[in-house]
Amino acid sequence: MLNMAEDLYLDALEALNEERRDDAIELATSLVKAEPDHAAAWALLSDAYIPTNRNARLSLDETAKAIGATRFAVKLDPRRTDLWIRGAHLMRSIGCWEDALQWWQDARHHMPKEAMPLVEQATILADLGMYDEASERLEQLIAENLDVGPSQNARIMSLLKLVQRAATRDRAVLFRPWEPNHDGWDIIRLRMRRGPISETTIFLMTAGPALLLLVLMAQNQTQRGLTGLCLVSLAILATTIIGMRLSARWHQQINRPALNLVRAMDVEASSGHVLIPEDIRISKLHAVLLQRTPLAYQERVLKILERGRDWPKGHLPRLPDFDSHFDELGYIEDEEEPDMDAFEDEEGGFGEQE
Repeated sequence: MLNMAEDLYLDALEALNEERRDDAIELATSLVKAEPDHAAAWALLSDAYIPTNRNARLSLDETAKAIGATRFAVKLDPRRTDLWIRGAHLMRSIGCWEDALQWWQDARHHMPKEAMPLVEQATILADLGMYDEASERLEQLIAENLDVGPSQNARIMSLLKLVQRAATRDRAVLFRPWEPNHDGWDIIRLRMRRGPISETTIFLMTAGPALLLLVLMAQNQTQRGLTGLCLVSLAILATTIIGMRLSARWHQQINRPALNLVRAMDVEASSGHVLIPEDIRISKLHAVLLQRTPLAYQERVLKILERGRDWPKGHLPRLPDFDSHFDELGYIEDEEEPDMDAFEDEEGGFGEQE
C-alpha cells in the first residue's frame, strides 16, 4: 500500500512538472483520498491548483479548493512557511481578510518566534482601517523581541508611519465602512461617477510641463558647453524627483474616494454581508475597481449579492484571539478526520458567517 501511494505521488509530481495540471490534480486527489495523512500529497495538490502562468485567472472554485488543500497540508506539516504564505495570499485574493487574520494567528501557534505573522496581521488590520489594532500588533513585535529581517523591517517602518499618521487625525475622518452614516460614504459619492486617477497621470499633469520646458531650454544650454548641460540635467533630475513625491502625495488625496470604496469592498467580501449602498454599487467607480480585482474575488461578490444578507446593525469585522498562541504553543486544535466530500464541494464559503 505504501509503495502504491509513493508511486501515485511520483506520477502526480511528474504530471505537475510537465504542466499537466488536470492529470496532477486527478492523481493527487486519488492519493489524498487513499492516504489522508499524506502531507506532501496535499501540498502537491495545492501546487496543482495554481497555474504556473501568472496571467491565468483562478476561478472561485479553483481558489477554494487550493485553500482547502493548503489547509490540510499545513495541518500535517506546519513547518512549511511557503504554504502559510500561499494560504494567506489565496484568502486575500478572494477578499477573505478575516480568515487571513485567523490563518496567521494559527501560524503563530507553530511559529511563535517569527515576526512574519504579526507583520501580516498588522498589514491586514491597517488595510481594513483598524489602526489601533494594527498598532497593537506592531507593539507586540517589540514586546516579544522577535527577530526582523531587512525586508520586513521596511514594511514595519511603513506601517508604523501609517498608524502614527492615523493616530494624529480626527477619528471621524478615518473611514469605517461598517458605520452606515460615516462621512466617508459621502466622499465616495462625490467621485463615484468617475474612475480613479493613476499616479502616472498626476505626474504627467504636474511635472510634465516643467520637464518639457527644461528639455527645450537644454537645446540652448548645450551650446554653452559642459556646464550648461550639467545644470540642465540637474534641473531635470530635481524636477522629476519632486514631481514623483508630489504625485504620490496627491494620488492619495485625489483618490481618497476610491481608496475608501476599496476598503468597503474588502470588508463586504470578507464578512459575506452586503454592505455597499446600491447607488454606489452601480456607479462607474465601483465598476472600475471591481474589474481590477481577481476573477475569484468578482465571483465571490456575485455570490454575496445573490444571497442578499444585509450587514447586521452594530456588526464589526471578526477578529481572532491574538493571544491564543500563549495558551498552547505549537498546537492547533485537532479536528475530525478530513471530510473529502466537503473538500470537493468547498466553494466560496470562507469568511461567511451565519
